[in-house]
Amino acid sequence: MYPFIFRAAPALFSLVLLIPSYAAAENEDIAALRRMLGELKAENHKLSERLSALEGTSPARRTKPVAEHQHQAPAVMAAKPAPAAVVGSPPVDPPALPAADLSEAAAKRPLNERIKELEIGWAANENATRQIIRDSLSKTGPKINSFLSLSGVVEGLASRTGSFTGPPQDNLSLGTAELDFDIRLSDWLTGALVLHFDNGTGAIFPTGNQPVVPTNLPGIGVDRFTLDRTHVSVGDLMQFPIAARFGVEVLHFGTSTGVARLDTLSIGTPLTTEVFENRQTAGGLEFAWPTPARQPPPAPVVVPRVSPLVVAPAVSQLMRWLGYTPLPERPFRPTPVTVPFDPPPFYGSVMTYKGSDSIIPGRTKIDDYNVSLGYRTRGHCGVPYDQLTDSLICPWTLDFHIDYSTSVFESRFLHSSYLPFLSQIGQIPGMAASLKASFGPFAFVGEVNAAIQDARFVDGLGIARNMMPMTWQASIAYQFDWNPWITEIGAQGDFISVGYSGSKDMAGATLLQNGAPTRIGFVPQHRLFLTGGEWVMDGLKVAVEYSANWDYPVSSGGTGKVAHGAFGLIQLNF
Repeated sequence: MYPFIFRAAPALFSLVLLIPSYAAAENEDIAALRRMLGELKAENHKLSERLSALEGTSPARRTKPVAEHQHQAPAVMAAKPAPAAVVGSPPVDPPALPAADLSEAAAKRPLNERIKELEIGWAANENATRQIIRDSLSKTGPKINSFLSLSGVVEGLASRTGSFTGPPQDNLSLGTAELDFDIRLSDWLTGALVLHFDNGTGAIFPTGNQPVVPTNLPGIGVDRFTLDRTHVSVGDLMQFPIAARFGVEVLHFGTSTGVARLDTLSIGTPLTTEVFENRQTAGGLEFAWPTPARQPPPAPVVVPRVSPLVVAPAVSQLMRWLGYTPLPERPFRPTPVTVPFDPPPFYGSVMTYKGSDSIIPGRTKIDDYNVSLGYRTRGHCGVPYDQLTDSLICPWTLDFHIDYSTSVFESRFLHSSYLPFLSQIGQIPGMAASLKASFGPFAFVGEVNAAIQDARFVDGLGIARNMMPMTWQASIAYQFDWNPWITEIGAQGDFISVGYSGSKDMAGATLLQNGAPTRIGFVPQHRLFLTGGEWVMDGLKVAVEYSANWDYPVSSGGTGKVAHGAFGLIQLNF
């Protein structure tokens, strides 16, 4: 008996020692479980708070019932079309977003899924609200008040251009900075004021310090905003065939209007515009006939949007690769647009101005004038627009006009280039004929400008010169993602353009400067543009262009060389 007790005593003693260790381990496990349970409860509490906040601000509780929206929608669609958007119209309610799912089945879903769904809906609702605010502001557009609106453009230009007499040059410049103020006091009284940035180094009106003496280095121009164009128009050619006009603007001679971005799709300037553009302070009459009959405006139509195809999708994909995730957006119903009435087919103008004293010294009379006569029309081949989506011809437009000027050497280029010889040249009349047409996704421009009388003078070397300046151009453009409702090729989406222009009797003349013969008043004999561009978003255009210029041969006073150029443009329109 005793030996057995003595043998069992160590085992019992070891068991007694293990009991506290086991109890201590059990206490630690329980404490860890309690800590994990507390953290889980805290996380669930935070998720519940986020869920309550999201459900409390869900669109279902902050917007009108869906049934009410469904009841009002037919009334909106059935409303009679208005001729134009009225400023101050009642605000549009945000589109109804899906209501939060508060059913019992939804409550059993994991909190993370419910919260993620509600956060996406909340973000979409906030984005939709911001978009509605932007759309509400865009209805008034750039209006400063009920009579005055502001628009403009800023262009950045990067280029590498060759020269007939030197090495290629790289340049990064501000191509255009312009502020346009449009004034409309009524249908019968309108006007405009355009301010233009000038770096002060141009040949027309340079400003800045004088050349550094004795090194004869050029001076530095002074940046300034100057008046570029302005006019006042009294009359409404849609209601009466005659209107009066006065202002500082480009006279009708060819396709140039003084706004290069509207005249051509190329970055460079066609020779027709470069040589013959004539900006004057002029006044006269405009006319258009026959006056359209009064009739109710046509029903508004929803114009399909043209989407960018190259740059914008590539940038969007790159941003996604870099980790950017755009906010979800709710689709918005496009706003119907009221198509304007066709203007009178026959139109024209008679403008008069006082020419330069450099051409007729001491002149006292206003004896220069400009006359223009044109015809315009359009059609859709008798087929509804929604059936023309694959057409290459229809709808089509046509605009042809001829112009006459009493003095082509009043143009900016010819006046400044041949200033030393203008008193010998005198008044040289000229004529221009131009055609603008579009057929489906294609646009065409053709133009010929020329003096109709010889200009005779003796140059700086004593050589008798006889010249009759002449230029011409032809271009074709194609619109990608085209639809029949597009009214202007290249004003949205992606486009390409090929343009050619040429000149005759524009090899220039020789002038002695500081005793050295200098070639002046010349332009290339041929010029070619290959242009591609894209409106990556509303108001922002990017474009690239290749150009080639061929000089006149040596026998005609040129160099016989070819100069190549490459251009890149970014343009902001507002």
